[in-house]
Amino acid sequence: MIRPGTEAPWSAELVAVARAAAEVIAIPRIEAETSFTLHAPLELLARVGLVPHVRDDARAAAIAGISRLAADYAATGTPVSTPAAIAFADPAAAATALDAALRSGDVDRVDRIVCWLAPRIDPATARHLLAAAVVDSLAAAGHAAIALHLLPRAADGALPISLLRGALRSIAAQPTWRVDWFRTDERVEPGPLAPSLADALAAVPHLGRPGTSFIRPLMAQVQDRGLATRLLAPALRRPVDAAAARRTLLRAAAWSMLHDDPAHAPYGWSHCLTMPQGVLSLADDGVPARSAVAVAATFVAGFRAAHGKQPLGSLDDDAPREAPDAPDVTELATFAALHRDAHLVKYTLACLHAAATDPAWRSTYLRAAAYLADWWRAHPARGSSS
Repeated sequence: MIRPGTEAPWSAELVAVARAAAEVIAIPRIEAETSFTLHAPLELLARVGLVPHVRDDARAAAIAGISRLAADYAATGTPVSTPAAIAFADPAAAATALDAALRSGDVDRVDRIVCWLAPRIDPATARHLLAAAVVDSLAAAGHAAIALHLLPRAADGALPISLLRGALRSIAAQPTWRVDWFRTDERVEPGPLAPSLADALAAVPHLGRPGTSFIRPLMAQVQDRGLATRLLAPALRRPVDAAAARRTLLRAAAWSMLHDDPAHAPYGWSHCLTMPQGVLSLADDGVPARSAVAVAATFVAGFRAAHGKQPLGSLDDDAPREAPDAPDVTELATFAALHRDAHLVKYTLACLHAAATDPAWRSTYLRAAAYLADWWRAHPARGSSS
């Protein structure tokens, strides 16, 4: 049995199939972005990450699913043209130029820079160089950080950072879609009575959906109304412990999957975990810990405000959990790897990663993955959604 949260060993067949799929999926389409094309790079990375965990008799089918994903993506439209060549003195200079191009909305220049960077840096370096430019963006549904989280983990970083092209183009197309409330009080001194992050999340009111489930409006609802500043800022006016914050935020997300409105299991509560996890993985790796925690906390607060109908339960290590026995990792991974929904694939792998980094809540993360799998079993007609 492979320990949850690790993805090794990587077979030569898997790496070859994944690289071939990446060559296709890394090229954005001329046509308007869809949910499928947005998620395809992340789905590829997550499917690769799940393969080592699946049953032996299902591994060939799981690998075949990677090839099918590439074929489906290839059929979505016309690839964009290869951008004109550009040159930089070194990757750091290119990363600086990329940040400026993203914030000025220069989509073509962004694409040129990414294509120059892709063959010159590995995913670990990409995280360090690019994280600050994307971590607070709500464009591309806030998913760029998930890609930076998964790229070094999939096949030991064997897949190219060109898989970021689509997300980075989307960020450049909407450069002002940012989580930025926390930057106004960065110099505020910590207070002795600052509430805990768990208390802050528990105080988030239920606002309901702002007419849509798209990511930006959900997060704007807590940012623009001042809720993030009022509720989350006090919890950040103390020395930020990124590891403790990760436990609190991901536990809140898993608890919400298990105990809150099941109607939002597939796309609400799944994102409530995968998005903060991606952001938090960048803390102190190109992004200050406080910034990463503030963005991740905004994500959890945004989903809780829109979808949360139940008071948030205890997030302590010893919080009562009604089913201490964890579901079988192999069966969870196998079901997800053979399923067509990208969110189930991403969420299942995210739960394996969370279980590995937070062993006190291991059974809860795995039960959350099982809950989402059971939701899809009960709604098979929606199984082709991406």
